[in-house]
Amino acid sequence: MNPARTGAPAGARGAEGALSTQTGEQERRRGQRVTLRIKVLVHVALQGKATSFAAATMSVSPDGALVVIERGLPIDTRLVLEHSGTRERVACRIARQPREMPEGFHVTLEFDSPAPDFWKIAFPPAGWRTDDL
Repeated sequence: MNPARTGAPAGARGAEGALSTQTGEQERRRGQRVTLRIKVLVHVALQGKATSFAAATMSVSPDGALVVIERGLPIDTRLVLEHSGTRERVACRIARQPREMPEGFHVTLEFDSPAPDFWKIAFPPAGWRTDDL
């Protein structure tokens, strides 16, 4: 399966890994994604009732994240993402159709506005590539 098509990162900084970059589809994105596992909460209104789901990021960027949650939600669903470590919240929407995978649904989230400090990491500079090393 092609990682770029599923929204899964082809590479980047893992919690314990080295830096690498994506090619192809990543060039069309606004910024680089970084592989990072962080526990998050997804707060959403379903049928008028406030609901929260535990989730985990697969990759993050200043503009959003790819998360794994227990159920799929429709594209363009509005929600609030909460960083479990800091309790900070950011408004976002589901940007692509979620993909059902064995571990749960891969859901691509797009922040309403860029929030580079939300993840509490330093992102590689724009245009950075591993072959620049």
